[in-house]
Amino acid sequence: MRHMYNHETTMSRVNLKNGRSNQKLRTRRALLDATNQLVSEGHRPTLSGVAKKALVSRATAYRYFPNLDALLLEVLLDRKVATPEQILEKAVGEDTAERVALVHDFLHKLVAENEQQFRLFLKASMEQWLDFNKDSDTPLRGARRIPMLNFALEPDRRKLDIETYEKLLYALSAMVSLEPFIALTDVCQIEPERGKEIMRWAIKLLVNATLSAAPD
Repeated sequence: MRHMYNHETTMSRVNLKNGRSNQKLRTRRALLDATNQLVSEGHRPTLSGVAKKALVSRATAYRYFPNLDALLLEVLLDRKVATPEQILEKAVGEDTAERVALVHDFLHKLVAENEQQFRLFLKASMEQWLDFNKDSDTPLRGARRIPMLNFALEPDRRKLDIETYEKLLYALSAMVSLEPFIALTDVCQIEPERGKEIMRWAIKLLVNATLSAAPD
């Protein structure tokens, strides 16, 4: 028997697998929000001060951000990220594949316009993994693309069983934002605009094929 989509069940599984993972993302978000608040109040943030503001221990803050530079870099990029609703506010009437492609377009533009900062962010997260997090389940990234993709897939998500929906979501998460940008520009040696169109084509192909294979 097929297990069809159930909103609460799928969201609990898809939005990073379990409550503990979601709590870790909330902790990361609290640290980012605390930093923004300190800056807006005119304070020069420190990791200890951010931890206190976020109501977590200094040791917890260091598990997420090994130094202040890593924290401030993510805060800088985080300020430029729109909400899923903002990204798709003009997508009324568009099919699901185009909605997902619009998420890709937003993230591609964000990366292209802030390429140096994103590469530094990736470098910082990789160094954190090498130095501190090899055996840790503390998330190295904020996973912002997941709620964007969930929102984009909303019109047709109930057509898919849980396993298929998860596969589609995770495959799409590998097809948007920084990683495909780097693969296409560094490995394939193509211009960002052409890379954008290639990924748009691949994304729409995958979404349409998955939805076409779903039972009526």
